[in-house]
Amino acid sequence: MAGVPAPVRNRSAAGVTLVIGSACCFGSLGVFGKLAYRLGLTTPQLLSYRFALAAVLLWLAAAVTRQGLPPRRSLVGLAIMGGAGYVGQSAAYFSALHFIPVSTTALLLYTFPVVVTLLATLLFHESLGWTKIVAVVLAFIGTMLVVQAQLTAASPIGIILGLTSAAVYSGYILFGSRLLPGIPPVSATATIATAAAIVWSGFAAATGQLTVNWTPSRAALLAGFAVIGTTIPVLTFILGLRLLGASRSAILSTFEPASSVLLAVLILGEAANPIQYLGGAFILSSVVVLEGR
Repeated sequence: MAGVPAPVRNRSAAGVTLVIGSACCFGSLGVFGKLAYRLGLTTPQLLSYRFALAAVLLWLAAAVTRQGLPPRRSLVGLAIMGGAGYVGQSAAYFSALHFIPVSTTALLLYTFPVVVTLLATLLFHESLGWTKIVAVVLAFIGTMLVVQAQLTAASPIGIILGLTSAAVYSGYILFGSRLLPGIPPVSATATIATAAAIVWSGFAAATGQLTVNWTPSRAALLAGFAVIGTTIPVLTFILGLRLLGASRSAILSTFEPASSVLLAVLILGEAANPIQYLGGAFILSSVVVLEGR
């Protein structure tokens, strides 16, 4: 990049590395879920320990970075984001994994940027414009291709759960867009994770699923899930966002579903489906169009 000062290039390269690293770590969620089910863990067990350990690590990160506690006025909203939004999204996503492959679940979830756009237009009267219309059309075509590729081989329940995950996550983002500005990001995320941990742990305890028959493989998987699949990507995305800004970070985050598909093929041996991948390309294109406007 001729003419660009070295510190600026280094800052940009660091930001790109952090955001892509975050996306790849988030892309491992479905793989961790499938592996957990193979080890006999239930969804409440998996998510209780994920959020509990992640909350502890995020609070430690908040202390190290000397971020203050979220304002008291925001605590109820953050609790709703974690206890309702994050719990609902994760319940739908990881339940979908019982019925459909990781790659399909990840691609269906990634329709959320377009869902957010449509909801923002309906609820907050944001202008739609041709760029957003093109993005919506691309996402719709992509979703239809992904769904069509799976309807003959998977239960429609999995498709519904995958799309529900996207819808709930869209509501989570819209709610957070009004609540989070001005709140320390790491401590806010730690509060959200704490609320999710409390709800999932309460549900697991009430249904007799909190106790885990510990083995080295189960302990390693749950630790990796909380660290690699949650804590590291949250922190690296926050750091990358500060270096790159929202638009570039959002575009680079499209590596998440791509990494989910790749990891599912490499680790789980999921079969490649050309029609599904074509649909995924349409969905990713819609995000690039939407965020690159």
